[in-house]
Amino acid sequence: MKISLVDLQTAVSPSEEDAGFPGTPTFSPPDSDDEFVMMGPISKASGLSIPCLDASIISQDYHLSEHGEDDDYPTESSFNFFRLQYLIVYMAIMLADGLQGTHLYVLYEGYGYSVASLYCLGFVSGAFSSPFIGAFVDKFGRKRAAALYCVLEMIINQMEQHPMLIGLIAARVIGGVTTNLLGSCFEAWLVTEHRNRKFDEESLELLMRDSSIISNSAAIFSGFLAHALAEFLGPVGPFQGAVATTSIALTLVLSIWTENYGSSGNDEVEMSIFSHMRGAFETIKNDSRILRIGIIQGLAEGALQTFVFLWSPALRTFATYAPSTALGIDSQGEPAYGLIFGSFMASAVFGGFIAPIMRKIVSSVLCHGDGILAGQGLDPVPVSVMTSLCYGIGSILLFVPCMLKEDSNLSFSVCLAAFVLFELFVGIYVPSEGVLRSIYMPSEAIFGIRNRASINVQQDWFSSF
Repeated sequence: MKISLVDLQTAVSPSEEDAGFPGTPTFSPPDSDDEFVMMGPISKASGLSIPCLDASIISQDYHLSEHGEDDDYPTESSFNFFRLQYLIVYMAIMLADGLQGTHLYVLYEGYGYSVASLYCLGFVSGAFSSPFIGAFVDKFGRKRAAALYCVLEMIINQMEQHPMLIGLIAARVIGGVTTNLLGSCFEAWLVTEHRNRKFDEESLELLMRDSSIISNSAAIFSGFLAHALAEFLGPVGPFQGAVATTSIALTLVLSIWTENYGSSGNDEVEMSIFSHMRGAFETIKNDSRILRIGIIQGLAEGALQTFVFLWSPALRTFATYAPSTALGIDSQGEPAYGLIFGSFMASAVFGGFIAPIMRKIVSSVLCHGDGILAGQGLDPVPVSVMTSLCYGIGSILLFVPCMLKEDSNLSFSVCLAAFVLFELFVGIYVPSEGVLRSIYMPSEAIFGIRNRASINVQQDWFSSF
């Protein structure tokens, strides 16, 4: 870049208005062209105007003025650090959740209490506490809510190691609350922190996919670990392991996460919980897409909770007539619960891996290019179509056990295969749901809106259950 001395002197000459002021900046010509390149930011900081500057200098100056130092501007390394910051916590949480989830049905049955009643108590608790918790967490802070979740889960897993009815009831009531925290507070922290740090919206899909993969990978390992702990420590072994892993997650949350809030977290005028709920309700009422997402989410969660409760007894029913050599049958002729749970999660991990590929295929079929809108992030149409296909196929797979004969020696294997395939489509649509929520729900109140939108659907499902 060549600039003549005449042009340079003209560009930097102080105006007549500035000439009389002391301290008017002076300028000496640079010794070389390379030296001049570094003067873009300096010229602007000193109040000088150099219209001949190269566009790259202006761009560099813009980033410095808008974002401070270059180190503060989002880079690939800063994104990877943020990615690790979230996923390491999420992995510990999912490992703990998987440890106790594999043997919860067996534990309650061994205590001699009504398994269905205890499960339903947790569901009802979650349904009625959901709208209040959402607004509370948006104000309380997502990091604090995550830490609260860890503390409550440690208490629950301790109480479930003792066959006292009052303790089990309390554990299920608290468990309904923690289910809401697990389903929303971590994702709310992720979405808000992602936008606060000004990362590209396209990278959010990558994080959603990673979350699904990490969740299911941790669950795979937890299935094998739970099986080993149950062998050595009895039915309470997996719950003891869950306490240990949850304590690790709590330490990580407190040490490496930063706090973020919903819309009222930093407001000068604090809103009440009910005012916050009314705000979420108004947002839902003004945008029917949010309401539809809430209804869909409630129905999908209802189907998943049904599957979580019924897969163990369904497989045990068909295992009675299954040959001893059938895949998934242990040496005692019973379903190998921990290993089967691990296979479910392995299938879901694979689904998480192929979710972005499936989205691109759907986008090309629908003639939507690569599924990314210039300057707007992901195109919601291909994501919506892919999610709808997963729901439809998943419903067919869940209907398969209803068509099988109990006394057939093939029923166990067919039912197990249907369940594994169902988890594959769960692995595809869970990150897609997260992407849709990030598109349509405002991050400052995503927790309260998400829970408020799906609450009525969940309550109807619990009543029928």
